Amino acid sequence: MARPLRLSFKDAVYHITARGNRRENIFYSEADKAKFLEIMNETFEKYSFVCYAYCLMDNHYHLFVKTLLPNIADGMHYLNASYSNWFKAKHKIVGVIFQGRYKSILVEEDAYSTKLSSYIHLNPVRARIIDNINEYEWSSYLDYTGERKSIERLDIGFILKQFDTDQDEAVKKYERFVLTNTDMDNPMGDSFKGIAIGGKAYIDKIKEKIKLMGKKREIGETKLAVTNTTEEIINVVKNIFSISREEIFNKQRGNKYRQLAIYLVKKYTCLKLKEIGILFKMDYAAISQASKRYEDEAKINKKIFSIMRKAEKRLNKEANVKC
Repeated sequence: MARPLRLSFKDAVYHITARGNRRENIFYSEADKAKFLEIMNETFEKYSFVCYAYCLMDNHYHLFVKTLLPNIADGMHYLNASYSNWFKAKHKIVGVIFQGRYKSILVEEDAYSTKLSSYIHLNPVRARIIDNINEYEWSSYLDYTGERKSIERLDIGFILKQFDTDQDEAVKKYERFVLTNTDMDNPMGDSFKGIAIGGKAYIDKIKEKIKLMGKKREIGETKLAVTNTTEEIINVVKNIFSISREEIFNKQRGNKYRQLAIYLVKKYTCLKLKEIGILFKMDYAAISQASKRYEDEAKINKKIFSIMRKAEKRLNKEANVKC
């Protein structure tokens, strides 16, 4: 069977779903869902995704995202692979977590955003997990109603502004819209060959892209995340502390220079965990843990937080690599 056609381009908007292998659960607990959100936000930062809505169910998830760069495949691979590795290690599972690759459908942003976000948020109601949508904390609906902010890369403004320019009024109207559409059909049901959904002009544009790139092969996606090289990161750490390269890579326990470098390389480069592990001569499975420990320590240690932010600001100025 041929792989599904995937188009990738700048500012593309997608509805993405991924299911557990054999429809088994991909989340065993709330802690699993919280970890997925953490990795999801990290992915969106690393690959410049904007999230409009999400919903995590026990055996699948829905995302409504915009890719500022043509790198949907790379970002989604990072998300699913990172979570799978963590999930399998935690629960001592051998085998595949997700059922094949994720499914993505291109969406005409303006025409379908309100319907699609509502459809995504109503998943737990349709599944009869809950009666009241406000009771479900594993979707972005509570972010829209102002109850909390779950991830940094969530943009609720784009959709709310379509209801009203006043924030409070927009929230009320959005809530009303969602609650009066609990029985709506899946808007993706009208998609063009399972590839895209939108008006005639939008679909014609997609058809043209398919024609230009060759419809009998999968559309190649190019890694194009604006990021830094490892050498730029090492130089930034060296300059901040006035130290040598050798001091950064010293494996002595408690080496803060090395910890900072690991955190920065993981967050600001396109290297995979295995490649970062080779660079720092450590097991790739420990990279995420080391990065998370440093990030958590920065939250409670003002000095470490200040150094981390100083390094990040310098990297943001130098970011120019397309990978």
